[in-house]
Amino acid sequence: MSKAFTKEDSGDDSVMPVRPRASSGEKRYITPEGYRALQEELAAAQGPDPKAGEFTELEAGVRRKERERRVQELAAVLEDVRVVEPDASQAGRVFFGAWVELEDEDGGPVRYRIVGPDESDVKAGRLSVESPLARALLGKEVGESVVVDRPRGPVEYTVTAVDYAAS
Repeated sequence: MSKAFTKEDSGDDSVMPVRPRASSGEKRYITPEGYRALQEELAAAQGPDPKAGEFTELEAGVRRKERERRVQELAAVLEDVRVVEPDASQAGRVFFGAWVELEDEDGGPVRYRIVGPDESDVKAGRLSVESPLARALLGKEVGESVVVDRPRGPVEYTVTAVDYAAS
């Protein structure tokens, strides 16, 4: 298979994926931490390339174009999103920005933060507010359960804790 059709790992796990631009009128929310992370990534992408000396001239040109594209994407996202600060009146209920501890039907604990799609990363515990699990959890309190359909079948989760403090 041609290399043009394969995805190479850049080795940079700190890069947040960027969702396509919102359609007009679509609200895109982000946590303050997610906004800062995107700002930091933008600043790094606009600065000198720390790996510039590791590439041939052709590779450096491709990398420069990729960095320019990323700068444009990040700038557009930062312009479109609305930062949502945690609200003390939401304590005890699951809303955007909450850290939610869950127990699945087998008693296994998991912890997620409900975040915007521009900052979601399930492996890092950041669950997009647009995901089926997050949608099911919105408005729930400790002790309540939700059932979420997955490709492997439905699974029941029970909310065991909700907080809005940074972790």
